[in-house]
Amino acid sequence: MIYNLFKFLFFVLFKLSNRFKVIGKGNIPKVGPALIVSNHVSNWDPLILGSGTPRQINYIAKEELFKIPVIGWLLILWGAVRIKRGRGDREAIGKSLEILDRGRLMGIFIEGRRNVKNPDQMLKPQHGAAMLAIKSGVPVIPAALINSHKILRSFCRVKIVFGTPLTFTEESGLDKKELYNRISDQLIQEIQKLKKA
Repeated sequence: MIYNLFKFLFFVLFKLSNRFKVIGKGNIPKVGPALIVSNHVSNWDPLILGSGTPRQINYIAKEELFKIPVIGWLLILWGAVRIKRGRGDREAIGKSLEILDRGRLMGIFIEGRRNVKNPDQMLKPQHGAAMLAIKSGVPVIPAALINSHKILRSFCRVKIVFGTPLTFTEESGLDKKELYNRISDQLIQEIQKLKKA
């Protein structure tokens, strides 16, 4: 499979250039659907996260990226779902739920865009991850990408740390916005803890 070939090649590249390390890989279920929720500091993040995960991950990615030569092709290969950033894109949410319904892994960057100014401090979370968690009911695995913005540029270690799976359900007395805020804040806190691992 082409995906596995590229995954292996990127893994080797990251290992040689940045001593790539993956912690907590056992937290990813071997079968069945799950949602992997991560921070986002580099354009390399989908490739790094995909290279460090035992199973193929499908992503949500802004549609502009699909127009970039090579990158667009890699995104399609990597199973990305197009999303119109800045709008409530029901189609992207629907496609993501279909992917989870088929028992696959879905990856989403909770900040909604790259955090290039201050990678140590996460941006305000977007609600897409919380919405998918509630609508699908699948396990949610927080993941921290560490030093991914330095990939191929310095010989520092790049790491992924996968946390313990979490489950979220509707809560009586909370409206949707309040619930999504609470879930998003919890996921941000979990990712911040993992960044210190």
